Amino acid sequence: MSSDNPFGEAMDDASEEKQREERREASEFDLDPYYNALNTGVKDHTIGVSVSEEMHQFWRELQDTDDVDINPAQSIRNHLENLAHRHPDVFERAMRKLEIDREM
Repeated sequence: MSSDNPFGEAMDDASEEKQREERREASEFDLDPYYNALNTGVKDHTIGVSVSEEMHQFWRELQDTDDVDINPAQSIRNHLENLAHRHPDVFERAMRKLEIDREM
């Protein structure tokens, strides 16, 4: 669906980005070390995603083929990292909870 006012949408997007930046600046919680650690280090946790039989078969084929230069698991990790950068409030909340869990 295209917009009737792309300039207005661009201005809204810029305003939302500025508000996100201001929220980040106001927080005393430093997210940078967590951003840096998102896609590095030992991968010792898993997430579960339900998929159809067809999607699972496709996943297997992607994993097994030498004809396609892609790592599906890494693609999902990259997408989650992008989401963390796009939703810093949610990411900060998750990292605060992680720190609380680590203290216990």
